[in-house]
Amino acid sequence: MNSSGNLTFRVRLSAQACNYIKRADRIIQKRITAAIETICSNPASGPNIKKLRGAGQNYRYRLGGIRIIYTVVDEERLVVINSIGPRGDVYKK
Repeated sequence: MNSSGNLTFRVRLSAQACNYIKRADRIIQKRITAAIETICSNPASGPNIKKLRGAGQNYRYRLGGIRIIYTVVDEERLVVINSIGPRGDVYKK
């Protein structure tokens, strides 16, 4: 995922996120990959990024009807993608 070389945060995908990406069609895979690259360059702010309520550094990225839920670990410069899925399902976890 770090092919462009300009990403400032590393990425770790959960098993659920990996499975969702594998099952998605190619167009959605490309959109998710581009979204993850955007998240890694600036994980805390952007037009499609919103901090989730509660403790921790949990955020969501809106990608049409798909949501990417992730946690930012600033000390390690790491973004952990916790889950990816349709808006109605992803918040139930």
